[in-house]
Amino acid sequence: MKTHRTLFYEYVMLYRPYINKLNEWLAPFHLYASQWSILSHLWQQGGQTVSEISLHKKVEKPTTTKMVQRLLELELVEVTSGRDKRTKTIQISDYGLDICQQIEEKISEYQAYLLEDFSEEEQELVIRVLQNVSEKIGKGKG
Repeated sequence: MKTHRTLFYEYVMLYRPYINKLNEWLAPFHLYASQWSILSHLWQQGGQTVSEISLHKKVEKPTTTKMVQRLLELELVEVTSGRDKRTKTIQISDYGLDICQQIEEKISEYQAYLLEDFSEEEQELVIRVLQNVSEKIGKGKG
């Protein structure tokens, strides 16, 4: 198998087991990896509109709206009015902040374990490769 085919094959083989492990850890919080992705993003970036979250996560707005609604039901996020009353900003709640810290600690330990045999330089190389591939996919060529 050619190297580029092997790279994508290995990525696909890694993705599901990793997401399944995340979902296992998130289950006590009544969350899935996709919802955690939004919650984590809001934790790191601050309040955003559903449209901004959708754009950043590359997920359709109706799907993002459903996930945000679930986060609201769990009281992990809250909605505030923007500068203009029509704009609603989603931001992490105090309770959500506490949950994020608990989840992040466990995930960070697991990720460190998974990458413990790789140098910073090797990890940075993989990051650059994935970012470049993502950019090319985003450009839509091919």
